[in-house]
Amino acid sequence: MSSARWLLWRRQAWAVARHELVRSVFSGRIVPVLLLVAMPLSLAGLRALFLPAGQRLDLGHSTADFAQMFALFHLRFVVFFACAVIFAKAFRGEILERSLHYSLLAPLDRAVLVAGKYVGSLIAAWLVLLPATAITFVLFHLPHGAAGFRQVLSATGASHLAAYLAVVALACCAYGALFLLAGLYFSNPMVPALLFLGWEVATPFLPPALKALSFVHYLSSLLPVPPSLGPLALLTRPVDPWLAGFGLLAATAALLVLAVRKARRLEVTYAAD
Repeated sequence: MSSARWLLWRRQAWAVARHELVRSVFSGRIVPVLLLVAMPLSLAGLRALFLPAGQRLDLGHSTADFAQMFALFHLRFVVFFACAVIFAKAFRGEILERSLHYSLLAPLDRAVLVAGKYVGSLIAAWLVLLPATAITFVLFHLPHGAAGFRQVLSATGASHLAAYLAVVALACCAYGALFLLAGLYFSNPMVPALLFLGWEVATPFLPPALKALSFVHYLSSLLPVPPSLGPLALLTRPVDPWLAGFGLLAATAALLVLAVRKARRLEVTYAAD
C-alpha cells in the first residue's frame, strides 16, 4: 500500500469520524445516553445526601459500595446500553433516516467508512461515559468530607479511578464493535442486545468454559476491587490483566473485520426498513 493512499484513507476515516461524532453528541441520539448516565449519578448523589452518619466514618464502606455498584449496575447496564444506543445507530440510524446512501455512494472504501463510524462513535461514548464514571466515583466519596477527597487524590484512589476508567474505555471498544456489527445485521439491534445482556448478567453463574465467551468476564478481571457476586456465583481464577486487555482488543478487531465484510456487501433498500 502506498503512503499516499494510506494518508487519503486516514483523512477520509477522520472526516467520517468527525461527522459521526457530531451526529452522536449534538442530536437527539444522545438523549437516551444522558438518561442512562443520569441514573448512577443520581444514585451517588442521593447516597451522598442520606448516607447514615455511622457509615460516613468508614472510607472502606464507600470503596466497597462503589465497586459493587460499578460491577453490577454501571458496567453491566449503563455502559452496555449506552454503547448499544450509540454504536447500533451508526449504520441503522442512517438507514432509518434514509441517509445512508450518501455515505455508500461516496468515493471511499467501505473499510474506511466502518473505521470512521466506529472511531466517531467510540469518541462520543468516551466523552459521555468516562466523565460520568469519574464524577460518580467522586460522589461516592463525598460524604466523607476532607478524608474522602484525600482518598480520591491519594495514590490508591487515583489508581482505582484509573482502573475503572480503563475498564469503561475497554468496554466501549468491545461493546461498540459488537453493536456496530449488530446494527448492520439486524433491523432492531436491541433484540440481540437484550439476549447478550442476559448472557453477561448470567456470567458469574456459568462454568469457566462459558465465562470465556462473555466480555464482562474479562472486564471484571481488570477491576481494582472485586465485587461480591453472592453465594451462587461459580468462583474461577481471574484472567491475567494483560491477557484480559489483549482478549478484549482482539475480539474488538475480529468484530470490526466482520463489520467490514458485511459493509462491503451492504445494499440499502429503504422500503424494507
